[in-house]
Amino acid sequence: MDELKKLHNAETSDTSYDHVLKYTGIFGGVQGLKMLVSVVRVKLTAYLLGGWGIGLITAYNTVSEFLNNASNMGIPLNATRKTSELFETGTTEQIEHQVMVIRTWVLWSAILSVLICLFFSPVISYYYFDHDWHRWPAVMLISLVAVSNIIAEGECAILKGLRQVRKVAFIETLLALMTLLCTIPLYYIFGIRGVILGLISCGFLSAIVHFAFSLRLVKYKVKLFSQRTFCEGIPLVKVGIPYVLAGIANSSLRMIIPAIILAHHTMTELGYYNAGWNLMFGYAGLVFLALESDYFPRLSSVSNDKMRMNDTINQQIDVCALILTPLLVLLVVLMPFVLEVLYEKEFLIVQGMATIAVFYSFLRCMALPMGYSVLAKGHSIAYLILEVCYDVFFGLLIWWCYNSFGLIGAGVAMSVGALYDVVIYFLYSHFRYGFVFRRSTLLFCVGQFVCLLAAVEYCYLVSPTPREKYTAGAIAFIVSSGLSIYRLLRRSDCAKCIVRKFRR
Repeated sequence: MDELKKLHNAETSDTSYDHVLKYTGIFGGVQGLKMLVSVVRVKLTAYLLGGWGIGLITAYNTVSEFLNNASNMGIPLNATRKTSELFETGTTEQIEHQVMVIRTWVLWSAILSVLICLFFSPVISYYYFDHDWHRWPAVMLISLVAVSNIIAEGECAILKGLRQVRKVAFIETLLALMTLLCTIPLYYIFGIRGVILGLISCGFLSAIVHFAFSLRLVKYKVKLFSQRTFCEGIPLVKVGIPYVLAGIANSSLRMIIPAIILAHHTMTELGYYNAGWNLMFGYAGLVFLALESDYFPRLSSVSNDKMRMNDTINQQIDVCALILTPLLVLLVVLMPFVLEVLYEKEFLIVQGMATIAVFYSFLRCMALPMGYSVLAKGHSIAYLILEVCYDVFFGLLIWWCYNSFGLIGAGVAMSVGALYDVVIYFLYSHFRYGFVFRRSTLLFCVGQFVCLLAAVEYCYLVSPTPREKYTAGAIAFIVSSGLSIYRLLRRSDCAKCIVRKFRR
């Protein structure tokens, strides 16, 4: 197709530090907008449905995620990797054919999700809804959400592999706004009964919007019952099966955690935990969204070059810490205000958990760039072992910490689990792929960690007066921002040009 031939240009081929900074910033802006939209959506949801309603949404989303991970066969991840490789070395015809194979297998995986849901819906109903077997029809409807999400993920993977980063960013923004406009009226009109309708509507919207962009590049074509197409997709699935198992383990953990909470607490307590988790994930999403959309395709294309791969990982860690740390320091200082704005006053109980868990977000910005090296290499068995070990470790950790210390224990478990991830992925990528931290990158991360540690210490743990809290927080924020600006001036060509112009 003509549109497909136009994709190779200076922008899609750029791998410089400024490119990493640019698109991490773009996706950070997208995530920031999503958070602003989320402020309105979550606050209205909390007002209309309360903590119990948010807990119910959490339960249904967990089921949907489980179905997705259990049935997608790792196809979206491998589709991005394979399409990215063909984007570098393949022809237009090869790309179109590969996309057809991907879409065919995506359709099969969507059908599989319905069958899995049909089989497990009574069990899920029993354990999630006070031992009531009769909720299974409502659970079964969640399969429609899973089908929509699987199809949307497949199309998004194609866009990422073809380096359509701007389009992916625009889609994320558009869906955030559409989700708000779709769900709140349903909650207002139908109350708790509108939860499932809202989830299904959002799933359909996601699939439709992704199709609107991907079909402009490659026409939709599948061969559902073609033996040749089936065989051509088997390598994707073989590599993807360990990813599926890892996804099942991760989703099982996400389902076990609510079960741990609900075993001795109420759905409201689950809503509090989810609020703290979403706050950390949302803030970290300022940089993490760029990892999957821009970083992973770039890393996949250089995975056979040890030096370029090492530089790419260090670049991404550098930029993630540069952008995220000052924002995390600011979050610690303004935590009570942020919680009250995002939710209601009753959610101030989450302050301790969210403050301790800021280390989770910081450490993940180091662990994930290293972790993606295993995915880029296609070493799926290794990825499965690493992820299962993490899930077991984190599951036991949060079970002990939550039962012993409540919500604050959950925050401690999140941060300790992230530290475990950093250590394990560094050791593996170092000995398997020869990855090493650049000295400057390591020193920069240590400096930013000290700023974050100081903010948590003086703004939360020592219980200061408001004046002491804001003074200490302001100092930590200024120092962290100064480190980021200094690093930016040292590494970014664009920043250097701007400084030269001002000097003139």
